[in-house]
Amino acid sequence: MRDRYALLLCAGVCSVAAWASWRWWGEHITFALLVLLLVAYAVDNFQLRKQVRGLLAERDRRERAERKRALFRVMQSLLAVREKKAGTGPA
Repeated sequence: MRDRYALLLCAGVCSVAAWASWRWWGEHITFALLVLLLVAYAVDNFQLRKQVRGLLAERDRRERAERKRALFRVMQSLLAVREKKAGTGPA
């Protein structure tokens, strides 16, 4: 039952907003809606770019860490081969 009242309240608010926009803005309503949509898209675009920059930075950090671990493993294996050839390492 509360959903029906909430829906009626929302419909009333939207109808009053629509009447007020036509009443006071009249012929300029199209321009006002266009400006409102452009501002909303600009804000959304800014947020998405910020999120993408964060994701790219995270990916770069992971790649650097993986490269560092791989280099460390290669160096360990090279040192082990060198020690084995020199005969100083465990048999």
